[in-house]
Amino acid sequence: MNILFINTSKIWGGNEKWTHMAAHALAEKHKVFLAYRSSSLGRRFFLPKKRFYFINRFDSLTLYQLVHYIRKKSIDIVVSTNRKYYLLGGMAAGWSGCRHFVRCGIVWSVPDSLYYRYLFTRLIHGVIVNASPVRDELLKSGFISQERVHLIYNGLDLDMLEQGQRETHEKPFPFTLVSSGELVPRKGYRLLIESFAHFLKSTGITDAGLVIIGKGRQEAELKALAKNLWVKDRVIFTGWLDNPYPLLSKADLFVALSRNEGISNALLEAMYLKVPVISTAVGGVGDVIRSGYNGILVKHEDCISLAELYSQFYEQDPSELSRMTSAARKSVVKNFSLQEMVKSLEGKFRQILR
Repeated sequence: MNILFINTSKIWGGNEKWTHMAAHALAEKHKVFLAYRSSSLGRRFFLPKKRFYFINRFDSLTLYQLVHYIRKKSIDIVVSTNRKYYLLGGMAAGWSGCRHFVRCGIVWSVPDSLYYRYLFTRLIHGVIVNASPVRDELLKSGFISQERVHLIYNGLDLDMLEQGQRETHEKPFPFTLVSSGELVPRKGYRLLIESFAHFLKSTGITDAGLVIIGKGRQEAELKALAKNLWVKDRVIFTGWLDNPYPLLSKADLFVALSRNEGISNALLEAMYLKVPVISTAVGGVGDVIRSGYNGILVKHEDCISLAELYSQFYEQDPSELSRMTSAARKSVVKNFSLQEMVKSLEGKFRQILR
């Protein structure tokens, strides 16, 4: 098969990481191409690629160029990974006579409008989702058919994780909390910093710190918040790291406080690396975490309870956490294999081509 992935993001995040893993893994057996907008994203991909303008969802110039590129490369399957540009991907695929899949990685209530009815019934042949709540919310629309929605869990490159964590990295604080993701409001970083500040203030602990891995439009606001709460020296913003695994593997606690999520790759990576995890019970997190067994699930917006949880983990003997972290690693190995993800993608693509 000849497969074209379209990713129009300007920054690196979970969706871009999924695109990277899926595209490169499929490229071992198929001809895989990338259409992208940002040079900072494009340089991370080591496969045939072409940069397009992607000015807006009705960009006729990009549409014309996409159609030409799809025909030139004899593309069979187009995979659009950014919601804003589902339309361009669908029109380009339709005009070129190939099939169009989209990926939806967060819970989304699709508006009931002529635009979305046309998009999902005429221009999209399959929707790839990474968690059952994402699938269930899409089906509530009433016009997206169940046959077109395919639940395929995120896959992790476990060999890359094993190799990556071997690099040396000094632990930044004796007790280190880590979080990772795009710095945007839905990821809950304000709550994370506020609860961390409350944890320090209420306990008087002086050897704990918070590391936030990622970039995004909220970065300046979050740095200002850390300064205003007098924890500036205890919060490190690393930006995106090409290899976060040495740092992640040394963490004492991984915290994910998103308001909306499919299943976070960073959360799965922390679980595989046997780092205790706390996550809000949103989206597809319940598909992977059983609270108290392989992680802890919490309600959002509860700053005081979160601070108390941090304190409990701070005081707990690491050996007592081994049961939970071992169960977490087994859950990831069993259900989130890159090989299984690629096998499922191949199966759905072949099915629609037949």
